[in-house]
Amino acid sequence: MKVALYPRVSSAESAKEGYSIGEQTERLEKYCEAMGWNVHKIYTDPGYSGASLDRPGLQALIKDVKAGKIDKVVVYKLDRLSRSQKDTLYLIEDVFLANNTDFVSITENFDTSSPFGIAMIGILSVFAQLEREKIKERMIMGREARAKKGFYSPSKNILIGYDYVDGLLQINPYEKMIVNEVFDLFVAGTPIRTIARILNDKGLNHHYGEWNEQTVKRILHNRHYIGEVKYQKKWYPGVHTAIVETGKFNKAQDLLKQRRESYHSSNTHSSYLGGLIWCGRCGARYHHKLSPPRMDGSRTKRYICYSRSKRMPKMVMDPNCKNTTYIDYELEAEVFDQIRKLALDPNYLEEIREDRADDGDDKIALIEKEIAELSELISGYMDLYPLKKLTLQEVEAKIEPLADRREKLEDELVILLDEEDDSILSTEDALELVRSFDDILEREDFNEIRKTLEILIERIIIDGDILKIHWNFR
Repeated sequence: MKVALYPRVSSAESAKEGYSIGEQTERLEKYCEAMGWNVHKIYTDPGYSGASLDRPGLQALIKDVKAGKIDKVVVYKLDRLSRSQKDTLYLIEDVFLANNTDFVSITENFDTSSPFGIAMIGILSVFAQLEREKIKERMIMGREARAKKGFYSPSKNILIGYDYVDGLLQINPYEKMIVNEVFDLFVAGTPIRTIARILNDKGLNHHYGEWNEQTVKRILHNRHYIGEVKYQKKWYPGVHTAIVETGKFNKAQDLLKQRRESYHSSNTHSSYLGGLIWCGRCGARYHHKLSPPRMDGSRTKRYICYSRSKRMPKMVMDPNCKNTTYIDYELEAEVFDQIRKLALDPNYLEEIREDRADDGDDKIALIEKEIAELSELISGYMDLYPLKKLTLQEVEAKIEPLADRREKLEDELVILLDEEDDSILSTEDALELVRSFDDILEREDFNEIRKTLEILIERIIIDGDILKIHWNFR
């Protein structure tokens, strides 16, 4: 029998106190020796949280199990495998048992070779998940309570016009002036794109840089500027000082509504990606254009930057832009393939999340990760007491500052991107939609396909041969 051992510890500090990879391995080896089992290989993950399956040792173990190299996997404790109920059951049922590999936890004293062991694993995995669910519940309740009290919770970017100091919004006088100019220009009838140009020409940058159409739109829609705060879809009176008069804000909303109605009544996209593509070099939009006839009379449709085509002078951002043009069906096929990849490749979704984190766009994911790591560390210290490595008083002393830090993070945790944007999907909703994407394409309903793309994609950036999709989900 080929037995694999899997010890894991999430923190160097826990290892220092005795709950180390070495100690787990020693206990596992002695157990196997007593059972007469031959240890084939040891897979370790020092310093990795049990909240994710993205661990090198675990991935190597999964690969060998699927290759038929392992007959039994032995761990010191169930939560060494995973702290997620879903992941635990996936590993045991879909990886181990599906490949005729038994699973044993020596601390809980059961294994999957018996019906009782299988039942107990399901029960204990629920408790392994419980701590994470409690964290989420406290987080949601904390955010809602904070909003009802009128306190703003920072999103990925602090609102232009304010500074965020000691948990409160405080007016930035310079940016307050600019925000009011945005509203004044818009109410006077100035187009949004022109507002961005005027501000940039004056050198009136905000604390994130220059202005663009999207930034102006977010400001015009944002009720924070009239002294309100938001949780989910509800707005509450805020404790911060308003920047914009309510009357001026309401005039802007009426004008925005009129423009939306006018746009939808006069504009119908004739292409799948029209209006979603932006030039990564000059910042202009791409549009769908029919090329001049060839010698044989045939014509192709292409997506081309407005600056390059010079079709509409007011849309030109850089008359010298030479960004790549694309035949429409070739670019559409590439985008469709990216959508299918979301449904077929779980690693692709993780890559997207990592890119957001690297860009500073996924503050929530970073905070949630730290909360999970703190919970893992707290659990690790609690595990030391039964092992008599620490006294109860020592455990409490270790846990208290960690619990305080976790509570503060839970209070700060807020929704991804801008709070006011209700169009952003949850990851679960987005995945449900992409899984049905081929069925949507098969029905060949242009409006349905177009609407699906608008829901899934915020924008597409083209820079030469590089295509970057900004997805519209958390």
